[in-house]
Amino acid sequence: MTSAPPLVHAHRILAAGLAVFILVHLATQLTAVMGPQAHRQALTATQGLYRNPVVEPVLIAALLVQIVIGARLLARRWGQSEKGFWGWAQLLSGGYLIAFILLHSSAALWTRHIFGMDTDFYWAAAPVNLAPFKYGFFPYYALGVMSVFTHLAAAVQFGWGARAGFLPAALIAVGVVVAGLILASFGGFLYPIDLPPANAAYFEKFGF
Repeated sequence: MTSAPPLVHAHRILAAGLAVFILVHLATQLTAVMGPQAHRQALTATQGLYRNPVVEPVLIAALLVQIVIGARLLARRWGQSEKGFWGWAQLLSGGYLIAFILLHSSAALWTRHIFGMDTDFYWAAAPVNLAPFKYGFFPYYALGVMSVFTHLAAAVQFGWGARAGFLPAALIAVGVVVAGLILASFGGFLYPIDLPPANAAYFEKFGF
């Protein structure tokens, strides 16, 4: 069995570590199904693990390195003539994840460190409850979540081949369900959401 190229190997190692953070983050977001208070408790329990002066800089650095490596691998995949379904799935989901991680992470850091607002339930809920932001943020968030599971599905498909069976397709289906539950919670479809004035004012700064 031939070993993976160094860039691919580095991508896999970083992905394994970052997957833990991403899955914990998504699991935390899913607790919003039970309401803002449950989500707040989940944030309190998990944020201390990575939002500290030691772990957070390492996490940010790992994300940036993974983005650079991912962009190079994406360029290679783009240049391949025969991509097939899973090749396109890997390419498109990877490209979207690069953009989403850059935008989402920078927005969270900006909100916390520059604007001085906590990135809690209402920070995430505001853009999917206020017009016109919600018309863009619904697909933005949905595609972000689904891209995580689609990229993982493509990795399983390429890594396991025929042995993967229905698992890659199942992972994509799970991504759709997870995205739907998260957006139903933050979007006010499961219970009414009364945004604090500070969160509404944050978006009023953009002129809407």
